[in-house]
Amino acid sequence: MSARPRYLSLIFILILVALNSQQVLGQNESKILRVQRTAAPPKIDGHIEDACWKGIEPVSGFFQYDPVNGIKASEETFVWAAYNKKYIYFAFLMKDSKPGKIWSELTPRNSYVDNDSITVILDTYNDKRTSIQFTVNPRGVQSNSVETIWKSGAAIMEDGWSAEIAIPFKSLRFSPEKNQVWGVNFQRYISRLKENDFWTNVSRDIAQLQQMGTLTGLEGVKPSYNLEFFPYFGVRHSRWDVEKDDKMAVGLDFKYGILPNLILDMTASPDFSEVESDPFIFQFSPYENYLQENRPFFSEGSQYFGGSEFRRWGPRSEFNLFYSRRVHSPRIAAKVTGKTNGFSFGLLGAFNKGDEEEEIADNFFSVVRIKKDIFKNSQIGIYYTGMDEEDDYNRNFGFDYNFNFKDIYYIRGQSAFSFNKHTGNKNTGMHVFQLERQPDAGLQLQLNYRRVEENVNVRTGYIDRIDSQTTELELGYAWRFNKGNIKRINADLQGNLEHDCSGNVTRKALEGSGGIEFLSRLQTDIRWRIGQSKYQVVDAEDNLSWSGEFIDIYGCDLIISWGRSGFFKGLSIRGEWDHKGIYNDDFSAVEPGIEIDLDLGITFRPRSNLEFSLGGKWTRQTIDSTGETVFDDLTYETSLHFQITRSLFLNTRLKGETRDDQYNLDVLLGYYFGAGNIIQLSYKKSSRLEDMQKERGYSITLKVSYLLRI
Repeated sequence: MSARPRYLSLIFILILVALNSQQVLGQNESKILRVQRTAAPPKIDGHIEDACWKGIEPVSGFFQYDPVNGIKASEETFVWAAYNKKYIYFAFLMKDSKPGKIWSELTPRNSYVDNDSITVILDTYNDKRTSIQFTVNPRGVQSNSVETIWKSGAAIMEDGWSAEIAIPFKSLRFSPEKNQVWGVNFQRYISRLKENDFWTNVSRDIAQLQQMGTLTGLEGVKPSYNLEFFPYFGVRHSRWDVEKDDKMAVGLDFKYGILPNLILDMTASPDFSEVESDPFIFQFSPYENYLQENRPFFSEGSQYFGGSEFRRWGPRSEFNLFYSRRVHSPRIAAKVTGKTNGFSFGLLGAFNKGDEEEEIADNFFSVVRIKKDIFKNSQIGIYYTGMDEEDDYNRNFGFDYNFNFKDIYYIRGQSAFSFNKHTGNKNTGMHVFQLERQPDAGLQLQLNYRRVEENVNVRTGYIDRIDSQTTELELGYAWRFNKGNIKRINADLQGNLEHDCSGNVTRKALEGSGGIEFLSRLQTDIRWRIGQSKYQVVDAEDNLSWSGEFIDIYGCDLIISWGRSGFFKGLSIRGEWDHKGIYNDDFSAVEPGIEIDLDLGITFRPRSNLEFSLGGKWTRQTIDSTGETVFDDLTYETSLHFQITRSLFLNTRLKGETRDDQYNLDVLLGYYFGAGNIIQLSYKKSSRLEDMQKERGYSITLKVSYLLRI
């Protein structure tokens, strides 16, 4: 293999270092909010009538971000701030000339969209790279970027609405300086106007965290070495066909502040949590399907373990060294996450229970992820993932970088190598490079290069295919409008060339797209493609090899999405027509054929606390040579959420498919009795195909979780 791809990234790093070192950091003068200490904390009920607010001068003067960037906000917003030893407090008054059109929903935490809302954005390290957000709607329903404990209240009035927020210092991570200086901003959304406003004048072409205001006046507050216990007790009764299983379990989630900025999380028996069933996904290729992580221990804080964020205009432009679904049955797991002195850390270890039927031994997963902030808004990092079994191991080492200069230019890259005990370690490299110009409007440019060598085997992560290298060049243009109903128009053209790692061409294609975004939150996109492609098939030794002949590929997509408030809340339509290679059942051969996909989703909200959605996807595959239909299936999903009170809720979800008559039914009744404390009663019923035989069963689970915070 030529050494050139391995050193290409290093050359661009040196160029970017020079560019960043000469960069002039022009920035608007920052707004300043001085927070005042109070001896009489406010009652968090949404009414700004407490004595502590009367002696404080509020800040105001918000600017539009959308629909017209940079002009004065349509409605006035006022913000007060105070603090004591335990909390930082914010109060908000949102004036509205049409208070009867203020829109809010009674939903679970983090579940509402297109509601009137106010958000506090805190950059507690003042590094203009990380932030935590706290949002509340006019009903007092919370949304936050990180799951933590805080208080909120809201009230609708004759001339607008008001809100109060109290954030414990225990719920924040910050440095231990005596006099704190934080970055701060406030964001208001007005649903009837589809208007986003910020306290500072935030340009769309510059990273928002680079345009924060400054919060001063915090003196004598210290980050807490808080200790949190989440013990739970659960009982489960389940039955599959004739087999019964009754289980009782006691588990514990544990959180401890090792240092002010480093948090230790541990969990025992996390598999007893009630998570949503996976959707039905059919295997149309020899490549593994990627499934979303729903388990809280692995999903929360996942930003500390992620690689460089590549903007995926083209297909298959990144790889993942840690795929948490590999830890399928953890006995016990622990992680340390946090940030200090410009370094962010993610350390994880998990003991994973094996499977006797699948002849999988117990194993141990380990992850080390370290990133360092450099220059104005750039990062470099290293990555290690490993899996150890009794007589086997997998080791993966990588480094990555993400350089940003002049706020619209990006150079990103990642290189990694995999090592396994019982296989050779030649040609096990993975390399990604991306150059991008991405302003909000104007000329768009992206160059992608990706190479995954033929002997790569990352058993801790997710790699969709090996023996592949891809080069993509995309040019586009975007128009932004400040008047009328159209918000943005974009058009893009992309060329794609793929080879195997021996240099043989495997794909050549030209692709184009165009889209219109309306002020009403209606968005339409059209995409097309034309070219030729080879496909990887499974050979007699159960290995992947490239097919000998090219297959003509061409097709088009139509995508429509519309988000609204009120009874008819949302609509999504996606139609795809493709001439492509169609695999046989064991993926040993591929033939030219046509695939049609049609997705439809509709969401209704007949009441502010009741939401119902219905969706389905129809897929059909036919072979050119015979006209035979080799696949025809409809997958469907319905869900209902009823927020009976602020504390009591009911969720139901039904997922199924018609080809093999499979379904999963999830019903969950939950009740919150204090922050972090919940009782859950769930019922699951399934009919699924396992090893060509139909299995039916159900389970009933009662789980009680309680938060102890010290």
